[in-house]
Amino acid sequence: MKRKVKKRSEKWPSVSFVVCTYNCKDYAKRCFTSMLNQDYPQKKIEILALDGGSTDGTIELAKKMGVKVINNPAKLPEGRGRGKWLGFRKAKGEIVIFVDSDNKLVEKDWLKQMVSPLINDPNVNFAICRMSVVKSDKLINRYLSLMGTDPIAGYKSIDSLLALRKLKLVDKGDYYTYTITPKNFIITGGFYFAVKKKTLQKIGGYTQDTDVVYNLAKSGMGTVAIPKKAHVHHLIIKSVNQFLKKKIWWAKVYFRKQRKGRDFDWIPSSPWEKIKLGTVMMSNLLVVPQLIVGIEMAIKDRESSWLLHPFIGWLTAFAYCYAYITSKLNPSL
Repeated sequence: MKRKVKKRSEKWPSVSFVVCTYNCKDYAKRCFTSMLNQDYPQKKIEILALDGGSTDGTIELAKKMGVKVINNPAKLPEGRGRGKWLGFRKAKGEIVIFVDSDNKLVEKDWLKQMVSPLINDPNVNFAICRMSVVKSDKLINRYLSLMGTDPIAGYKSIDSLLALRKLKLVDKGDYYTYTITPKNFIITGGFYFAVKKKTLQKIGGYTQDTDVVYNLAKSGMGTVAIPKKAHVHHLIIKSVNQFLKKKIWWAKVYFRKQRKGRDFDWIPSSPWEKIKLGTVMMSNLLVVPQLIVGIEMAIKDRESSWLLHPFIGWLTAFAYCYAYITSKLNPSL
C-alpha cells in the first residue's frame, strides 16, 4: 500500500492580514488585490479591515472583495483599543501580518517568503521586508522608500540603518537575521510586520509599533528575519508639502496623546541617549552633515532621490520642534 504524500501547500499555516482603513478606497483595493493574488493557499488567508468609519466606499469595496470589515471606533491604528490592537484579537490565523493600506505586496510569493523563516527557523521571532524603490514614483516617495518614513528616527530605525549599510546581518540564505536587544534597541515599524500569534500573546498582544518590538526585545524574542526578495511598494507621500503636514500632525498626536502609557518613549531619559538624540537633531538642522551623507549615498546607489536627504532631514527636525513647542503651549488636540 502506497503511503499518502502530503501536498506542499498543506505545510503552510493559516494567515491573518490586519489592515487599518479610513477613506482609502483606491489604496485599499490595491492592497487587498496584492494579498488575494498571492501564491498561497487562499483558504488559509484571512484579510481583516479595521475601518475607522469610511464614507468613500472603502467598506463596500472591502466586503465585495471578501474582506472582513471590523469597526474601529477610535479611528487611529496605534494603541490599546485601536485598529491593530483590535485586529490582533479578532485574527484567527496562526500568523498575523500587519500591513498598512497604502502598501502593495510586490512579489507573488511575498507571503511565503515572510512566513517561511517563522515556521522553519526556531531562532526567528518576527519578520519584516524592505520597501521597493519604484523609478516612476515621485522623488520624495523614492527617498522615503530607501530611508524609511522618518529621517530623524533613522538612528534607531532598521529601514534607515539597512539603507545606510550600518547593520551587521546574519546571512541565512533566503533571508537575513538581526537580533534586537534593549541595549541595541532599534525599531522596525509596523507597515509590514509578520509574527506568530502565540508569540505576540506572550507580550500581551499588539499595541504601538515601537512598543511591540521593544517588548519582544525585552522578552528575549528580538530576532527579526528580513527576506532578501520580499518587498512592498509603499505609497508614502506625494509631495513635500504633504510630508510636512503629515509629520507635524503625527508629532502633535504623539506629544499630546501617545506618550502616556508607552513602554518605549522617543524622548530619552538617560544622559547618553539625550546627547545622541540632540546630536541627530542638530545634524539635521545644520544641513551640511546630512548633505555629505546624501551625496555619498546617491553615488553608491546611483539613486538621485538621496539628494533630498539633507532637505527632508531639516524639515522633519523642524516639524518635531514645532509640534513639541505648540503641544506645550496648547496641550489639547
